[in-house]
Parts: sequence; C-alpha cells; structure tokens
Amino acid sequence: MAGDIPAGEQIIVRNVYAQANTARDDNSDPVEQPSPINESTRVLHCYGRVSIVSPTIAAPSPGPDASGATAIDAGHLDGIERLGLAAFRLRASTDYQRAKQDRARSDEVWDWDRPCTDVPPPRGSSGGAPSTGAGSPRQAHSPTGPHSPTGLGASTLPVLTAAPADAQIGQPAGGGGTGRPTSGFMEGSIAIGVIIVEGPTADLQFTAAERTKSVAEIQNGLSWYATTNPAADLTFSYDIKVVRITTAPDPAAADLEARWRDPAMSQLGYQPNFDGVYDYVDDLRDIHVTQWSYCAFVTKYPLSYFAYSSIGGPRLVLSYDNDGWGPDNLDRVFAHETGHIFGCPDEYAASGCSCGGAWGRFATPNGNCDGCAPDSVTCLMRSNSFELCRYTPSHIGWGRGVGGNPVLVQSNFGRAGNFEMVVPSAFAGITHLWRDNDAAGFPWREPTQVAQASGRIDALTMIQSQLSTSGALEVIARIGESLVFLWRDGGPTLRWQSSIHITDGVAGTPSLIHSRLGLRGTFEVLVPAADVGLLSLSRNNDVAGFPWSQPVLVAANLGHVDAVTLIQGNLGAANLEAVALAGGRLAHLYRAQDGLWRTSTVFAEGVTGNPVLVQSGFGRVGNFEVVAPSATGGLVHLWRNNDASGFPWSGPTAFATELGHVDAVTMIQSSLGRHLEVVARVGDRLYAMARTSDTFQWLPPGKIF
Repeated sequence: MAGDIPAGEQIIVRNVYAQANTARDDNSDPVEQPSPINESTRVLHCYGRVSIVSPTIAAPSPGPDASGATAIDAGHLDGIERLGLAAFRLRASTDYQRAKQDRARSDEVWDWDRPCTDVPPPRGSSGGAPSTGAGSPRQAHSPTGPHSPTGLGASTLPVLTAAPADAQIGQPAGGGGTGRPTSGFMEGSIAIGVIIVEGPTADLQFTAAERTKSVAEIQNGLSWYATTNPAADLTFSYDIKVVRITTAPDPAAADLEARWRDPAMSQLGYQPNFDGVYDYVDDLRDIHVTQWSYCAFVTKYPLSYFAYSSIGGPRLVLSYDNDGWGPDNLDRVFAHETGHIFGCPDEYAASGCSCGGAWGRFATPNGNCDGCAPDSVTCLMRSNSFELCRYTPSHIGWGRGVGGNPVLVQSNFGRAGNFEMVVPSAFAGITHLWRDNDAAGFPWREPTQVAQASGRIDALTMIQSQLSTSGALEVIARIGESLVFLWRDGGPTLRWQSSIHITDGVAGTPSLIHSRLGLRGTFEVLVPAADVGLLSLSRNNDVAGFPWSQPVLVAANLGHVDAVTLIQGNLGAANLEAVALAGGRLAHLYRAQDGLWRTSTVFAEGVTGNPVLVQSGFGRVGNFEVVAPSATGGLVHLWRNNDASGFPWSGPTAFATELGHVDAVTMIQSSLGRHLEVVARVGDRLYAMARTSDTFQWLPPGKIF
C-alpha cells in the first residue's frame, strides 16, 4: 500500500458467506479474499473469523471484479469481526492513504515534556476480592450473536452499559494473578484487548467512525511491527469492548485514570481497580492461547498525559484527540507505547533518558537517547517515525530469524568437538548456536543473541583461535561499509566481548583465518572493497595490543567482488589460497611467499551468494572443495585435484535443489567420518546437510533453525 501503510495485506474470512472472490485496486493494495488460510499466507491480525494476512509467496492475481470492494456479507459477522473488517477497509481507502502520505509532523522529535511511562502497582496490591471474570474475552462474540447487515455503524459492537448476565467464564486469574510476565518480548502470538471507554455526555462518546478509526490506527501500527520483522512471526488476536460509564469527568481528580478505568473494569465484570486489569490481561492470553497479552484503553476522558504505558505491561492509555499530534498519528503513538509494553525506553531528551542502562530482553543500553548520544538518529522511540535505531530491536527482544551468511566451525569444546555457528540475526546482532556432537542425534542447542547493540550485521566470518588452550571464538563482522572485530572468551565465562572497529570502505562477505605466520600465528583477513578488488589486512598476535595492519588493495583486476573465502593450504609454507565471487563467476587466487596476490583461474560461473573453500583430507595432498549457491537454485559443489598436474577443477555438481533459492552457505570437513558438513540459509531459516566420505553422496537437507 501507499506511504507508510504495509503493503500486500489481504482479508481472509473463514466459514462466512461471501459473494465474490477477489478484488484489488490498481496499486496492488489490500485484497479481500474470503478463502481458507494456507501455507502461502501469514496471519497478522485475528478478529474472530476475520483474519488479515500477509502473503508469504506471491499475492493472488487480480480477480474479475476490479471495483475494489469485495462483497463480503457483513451480516454474518459479529461486532468484533465487523470492526476488524471496517478498519481494514478504512486503511485501504484513498483518503486514509493520502493522510498517511501527508502525515502532519512526520519525523518530528516527540515534544512530550516528560516520560510517557509509569510504574503500575504490583499484582494483588489493590486488596480487593478476586473478580468473577464476567464479560471477559471468552464471551467476546457469543453474548451478542450476529448483527443485522445494516452497515458498520453504531451496531458494529454493543456498548456495554451493564455487565452481561451470561458472561461467566469460570475460574479467573484472581487479584494476585499468576505472576507471569504479560509482555516479555515482541515475538510470536500476542492478544490485545482494546477497551474504548465512553462517558455520559456527547463529548466523551465516540461516533461509529471514530471507533473504526481507533481500531484502524491500532491495526496499522501493529502491521508495521509485523512487516518490519517478518521473522518475529507476529500475530495479534483482538478483543474489543466499547464501555459506556456514567461517571462524570473530574480534571482535578487525584487519579485521573482510576476515575474512568475502575468503573469500566467493573462494567466488564472485573475488579474495579488495577488488579482487574491484570485479571483481564491474563484472561486474554488464556482464551486466545497466545504467548503474550496486554490491553489498550482509548478514551476522551481527561488524562494525566495524552498517551502513556507501563514498561513490560499490562496496559497502555491513549487519548483519542492525541494532543497536538492528531488522530492520524495514533498509529505511531500506539506503536511507540507498544514499544514500552515490550521493554523499550524513551529516546527523546525531555523524557530524561540516559545512554546507559540494560533494557529489554538482551539488556541493551539506551544508546540513541537524544539527550546524550552524539549522533542520535530518527527512531520511533525518539520521534514521529516508522523507523528503528540500532538499539530498539534488541529492546523489543527480536531474536528470531537469521540473515546474512552463516559460518560454521568445529570447536575443541566437548569430547567429539562441537559445531559452533554464528549468523547475522534477521534484524540486529548475531545469532550463536551450537551442535552437541556428544549427544545422541547431534542436537542443535538453543540459539542465543549477541551484539544486538551493533544493529544490523550484514556479513561475518569466524574462527576458533589457538591463542589460549580454551580457544576463543573470533569474529569479524561487516556493518555497512565498516569492519569490526569481536570475540567470545573460551572459558569459563564464555562471554562475548564488545566489538572493536577495524577499518572502513568494505563490502560483501569477508573471510578470516588464523595463519601459521609469525610465532603465534597472524590473523589474516580478505574482504571485498566497497568499489573494486579486495582489501587484505592482518593482526600481529606477537605484539602487545594485537595491532591490525592498514588494509592493502589487491586483486583490483577482478572488478567489484561480492564475497571471498580464504584458507592457508599446504601448497607452500606461506601460501594463502582464496576463492572470490565476482559477477557470478568464481576465481581462484593465491598469495605466495613474495606477498603478492595473483589470480590463477576462473573456474565456475552462474553462482551467487558466497563461496566457501576448504582443503579436505581427500587425495594425497588434500583437494580443494568449494560450495556456493547456484543462481538457478540449490547449491553447487566443485573440487580441485591437488595431486594432478595443473590442478584441474571438476564440477559443478548440483545438490539441495529442493531448497530453491539459497542465499548463503558455509562448509567444513568435520572429524565425524570426514564428512563435508554444510549449512545453508534460505530466507530467515537455516538448513543442514552433509556429504558422506564413503559414497560421496549428499544427504537431504534438514531445517535446524
């Protein structure tokens, strides 16, 4: 869709009569598709039987009706379903899209004069009797039944003026609740209760259009989260209540929120205090069977602040007029407050933020705080923008999914030598996981996230060095055009250290080895230059401080290089051997004792991603083995016979074609039967496979993460 409205969304209506199949506007905007959910779609929002989905493959081709309005019979939908549908249609409208394109005060730093967070009272502190649970989301649809198909007006959702008599749901969570965190990190399934609180006078009540607008803005803000990081697999399930109370507003009340919140919770059948909010949020999670839950109050009652929330949940509060930002910015304000719900601090200076602290799932500092960061950037937690700085993804807790290139080594940890792997996370930092080669079935152990504060890492390379008996994991990572170095202690703490900047002007996929040069072995790096050729640099491990050399440009004759892989073979005491990918072709180059890099031959074409070179134990000298993604799908394997005159290359042999397009690959020859072990990245998932050393057959790939 246009502007900052997520594109490609569709409506799926299950088990409801519909008069047409598909419709799409000329800009391929949301399609209303009353058909079953299948593996080609990813559910973003659930309103009962109405789901808003994002295609994971190609969107359906336009149907015969190009009018842009599929005739779904809303008379077969209940109130929540009709509001979800109405909100979707509003977001698809030309006026709504134009308002987002011309958004008032876009990218301005939030001018709020205080933090927009508070500390909620702990569970059980209200001291009231446990609520009955009456009116909780389990009864969201059943008390009202289908509505008449008279448009999406006031009858869209019943206005609760008394607790429904038939809304008992069984044992509630109770005032003390279960003690479970309501919103640990923003991944997986999330239940949201939207409570629109109205008062006794017209100025405190919402029109049908304003209710739809409120739901549409919430839908749009959460769609942005879901489509910004698809690997988080976000699905939002909704309960929506419109509650009208008789309490008069009192701008001088000691607790402005409690004045309307408590009677609203009573109307819903919960305790008239904050414990009632906890009970409601607990019920949301239990009934929708989600990982997390929180609720959002939207009202026109006087508030102590027009928008605020509690870090970690359970609730946020919005004023419909949105102070000076207006209803058209409710989506970004709601997304900002939802960031707090899942652990994000404020980043605008007036909040009193600092650049320290340990925030969110990965205990990351608030490095983009506008009051202290020398180079703070536009970010949702700082300004009216759908952008994230490099710190916010780790505050939110995004850890699922991978990107960039995986790197696999066989370590000296464990009796058989565990596999250690690092790969750029889908959104920020590095995912580290390992395979337990001492356990039956060789299980891959739970991945952990490191270096989240570094932001998005584009590519990396890793070795296990032998500078200590424990063997540190040493990593070179590329972030944009910069190269940084970080490492993990070999023990006993196994702690990842902060990154150190090495150089700039780089691109593509780098490669690091621990060579035999020098007394303790130098670290040697090849990395594609940002323009042409490769940059060569090294770290002197015999000198205190381990200084890195200045980069030297080599192999400029290759033109622009996309990726490189480096080894120190046994064909000469000082030889370094490399394979570079340039323009879809693979070229072998080497550095002899004179220190000069030379290109020997181009031996393959039609490849993409990154190549990986190892010297295997096959043959007397040891053959060179190369794998790389094929431009036509799957992987290709090539090898050089180092026992034959002229060192001829053989292949390519295609394998793993069932994976389709492969983005990146890594390979080792392990000590477990001398197999070639390969891990490939396809999208945001990793697949492992191996070639046996007896039959030389490639085993089928299996998903590991």
